[in-house]
Amino acid sequence: MDNLYNSTAVKIKAMRSTLPDLLLEKHFELQPSLKEKYSERQTALYKEDTAYHLSYLSEAISANEPLLFNEYLSWAKSFFANLPVTDEEIILNLELLRDEAASKLSDGEINILKSFVNKGIEHYKTFDPEIPSFIDDKKPLASIAKSYLDHLIKGDKNPAQESILNCVKNSVPIKDIYLHVFQVTQRETGRLWQINRLSVAQEHYITAATQFIMSRLYPYLFSSTQKKQKIIISCTAGELHELGARMVADFFEMDGWDSYYFGANTPPASLINAIQTYKPAVVALSVTMTFNLSSLTELISEIRRNPALNEIKIIVGGFPFLISPNLWQHVGADGCASDALAAINLASQLTNTNK
Repeated sequence: MDNLYNSTAVKIKAMRSTLPDLLLEKHFELQPSLKEKYSERQTALYKEDTAYHLSYLSEAISANEPLLFNEYLSWAKSFFANLPVTDEEIILNLELLRDEAASKLSDGEINILKSFVNKGIEHYKTFDPEIPSFIDDKKPLASIAKSYLDHLIKGDKNPAQESILNCVKNSVPIKDIYLHVFQVTQRETGRLWQINRLSVAQEHYITAATQFIMSRLYPYLFSSTQKKQKIIISCTAGELHELGARMVADFFEMDGWDSYYFGANTPPASLINAIQTYKPAVVALSVTMTFNLSSLTELISEIRRNPALNEIKIIVGGFPFLISPNLWQHVGADGCASDALAAINLASQLTNTNK
C-alpha cells in the first residue's frame, strides 16, 4: 500500500511542469470572464499557485497524511481572503486539478488522489479564514512581545533591541525570551504577512533584525556545565527558513551541548561529511515548508545507509510536525520536538544525557 501512495505522489509531483498551463486554459473555458479579468501577472500567479497545490498534495500523499494538504489549504484560504480571488475560483481550480490529474493515474492511484483532494475541498469550504494572533495576553512576556514586534514593524530596530536587553538586565531567563518573544513574534509575523498586513520586505526585515538581536545575547548563552555531547543542527536541502533551527542551536548551547549549526539549505553531501567529521550524538533537522519533506526523508535515508553513522540519533522539527505529530516516523527519524525546549528534552532522553 505504501508503494501505491509513493507512486501516486511521484506522478503528481511530476505534473507541476505541465498541469498548471492545462488547468488555466480549462478554467478560462469554464469562466470566460476570468480570462478578460486576468493580467499577465495574475496568469503567472495562477500557474504558480497550481504548482504549489501539486507540491503540497504530493507530499501529503507520500506521507499518507491528509492533514498536511488540509492545513496548506487553510493557509491558502486565509491568504486569498485578502486578495481579489473568490472561493469559487479556488474550488474550481482544485476540482480541475483532481479530474485532470486522475486522467494520468491508475485506478488505485485515482482513488488516493480523489480522497485527498475531496477532503481538502470540503475542508476549504468550511474553514474559517480568520487567524487569531499568536501573541496571547495571558502568556508570559506578552506585553514585551507586542512592543518588540510593533517596533520592528515600524523599522525601529534599536528600541526593539533595548527592550530585550532590558529583559536580560532584569534577570528574565534567556530561554523565556527565545520562547515567549522571538518564537511568538516570528509566528505572528508570518500571520500578518499571510493576511496581507505586512509586505515581504517587512517580514524579511523583522527576521533579520531578530537574528541580529539574538546575536547580542550570545555572551549569555554558554552554560558553565558542559555535557561533552555534540549535536549538529541544520535545515534540509531547499529549506530557507532557518531562524527556528538557529534558536534550537542556541538552546543546546545554553544547555551545555557542543552544537554545530549549518543553517539554511544545507547540501546533503556537505552535511553528511560534517556528521562524519564531528561525530555528534544527535542530528537535528528542521523543515518549515511541507514540500521539503521529500528532501528530508531522502537525507535521513542516506544517513541511515551509512554504517559509520548507525549510532547517531536523528530528531526533526518544524511546522509539518506540529500538524502531524506522528510524521517523524514516516521520515525515518527517532522523534520530533515542538520547540527548542522540547528538542533538548528529547535529545537528552535519546542519549541518556543527564540534565
